[in-house]
Amino acid sequence: MSQRRKVVMLGEMAVGKTSIVRRMVLDRFDGNYKGTLGHDIFVYPLTGLGPARDQSLELVIWDTDGGLGASAFHLDAAVKGASAVIVVGDVTRPRTLSTMAVLSSQCDVHLPGRPVYLLFNKVDLLDADSNYDVPVELQKTPHSVRKTSAKSGDNIKETFIDAANAILRRGL
Repeated sequence: MSQRRKVVMLGEMAVGKTSIVRRMVLDRFDGNYKGTLGHDIFVYPLTGLGPARDQSLELVIWDTDGGLGASAFHLDAAVKGASAVIVVGDVTRPRTLSTMAVLSSQCDVHLPGRPVYLLFNKVDLLDADSNYDVPVELQKTPHSVRKTSAKSGDNIKETFIDAANAILRRGL
């Protein structure tokens, strides 16, 4: 039996948190938006982890509804006991990237030492020549930043595998 560790998904509403989790857990994408109410919890087993690739871990992924913003750290049970955090923003909605910066800094305060991954989601919706403005606070972040697409699956599985390996490496 493998260990279970909690990973919480944070970000504003409609940034793609549920789509990212569904892409990871079910390897599926559904373009019809259905908002999460409260929390959805998914369990995903990973094997072949660690330096020798001989460890396993079950990720208990808490998909939050995104309505709490930075107050999630004070009011929401989803954040308590998290071993890793994935913060998601929508590159087509600049305000969500500013929210990512706030959530990222709150992770540092309320969950010190936990791996935090910042996902700039929906890059598939941008033209090849399009750019998006990254808030200054995120330009110098110590956290892992990735461009993702739940639709294509770009960088989704890699993020969860990296989070699982970081959890094991840090003994969380």
